[in-house]
Amino acid sequence: MITATISTYNREHYLPQVLDSLKRQTLSKELFEVVLVNNNSPGNTEEISAQFAQDNPDIKYSYFLETNQGLSYGRNRGIKEAKGKYITFIDDDAFLAEDYLEKIYDCFEKNKDCVAIGSKIHLHYESVIPAWENKFLNSLLGYFDMGDVAKPFPKSDYPRGSNMSFKTSVFEKVGGFNVELGRKGNNLAGSEEKDMFQKIYKNNLEVLYIPDAMVYHCVPVERTTTEFIKKQALGTGIGEIQRVRDEGGGALFKRWMIEFFKWGASIILFFGYCFVFQFPRGIMILRFRFWVTQGLLKKE
Repeated sequence: MITATISTYNREHYLPQVLDSLKRQTLSKELFEVVLVNNNSPGNTEEISAQFAQDNPDIKYSYFLETNQGLSYGRNRGIKEAKGKYITFIDDDAFLAEDYLEKIYDCFEKNKDCVAIGSKIHLHYESVIPAWENKFLNSLLGYFDMGDVAKPFPKSDYPRGSNMSFKTSVFEKVGGFNVELGRKGNNLAGSEEKDMFQKIYKNNLEVLYIPDAMVYHCVPVERTTTEFIKKQALGTGIGEIQRVRDEGGGALFKRWMIEFFKWGASIILFFGYCFVFQFPRGIMILRFRFWVTQGLLKKE
């Protein structure tokens, strides 16, 4: 069985959509369960959950309240409550292709040495596409795509949070998500996913990319604003500097070397976009890099 777990905070607007995509899954309902973790939301998450359970008695469904604030706490609670041999983490503002769980389940069944799987995340814009939108910044909005060929993940990369699945037993070996990292309430810090996969890679465990288990991440208009991108970038930097400090050794020096390299690449991209008169794209790439660096420099 596979557990589909959702850790949700204050996303009542989106919950019916993701729950609807789960009830439409092609995988036999005998082979999956849904675990919803309410991460101390102030709204009517519990009522939405109760209605879904009432309307879908054929789905194995559980609801839990996690009062420790933070996405990592919510995901760890999902792991604790999961009954499945496999577990997939679903964002509360995303929705799944109808064959998503079937693709993930079949991949695990056919690849016994694999402990984690990632696949594509495409964007579902709810309004106009912003002028700064480009393939180098789309990851800020959740986009992820490594092509149409199945392959092992290189240790320099990892599945993204909206589309990552695991053998549940792997957490007994590497531990849960670091509760000092990741989003807490409206704070947009991150790096808890990267930290998790670094632990998996250090244990020489296999992570696979498959191209056909699709997730669609919703992009409301407020997520396309400069204010949101700044907040996201600062959170990225803050999460990264905390992660490498915890890792110790030469991790901090290595991270700053990566940042200098990314500055060079950002400047090249800026001039490239300016050359073809796509100024908003070039400017946003530089602004994003500046804000990430600000986050890296932020004191405790």
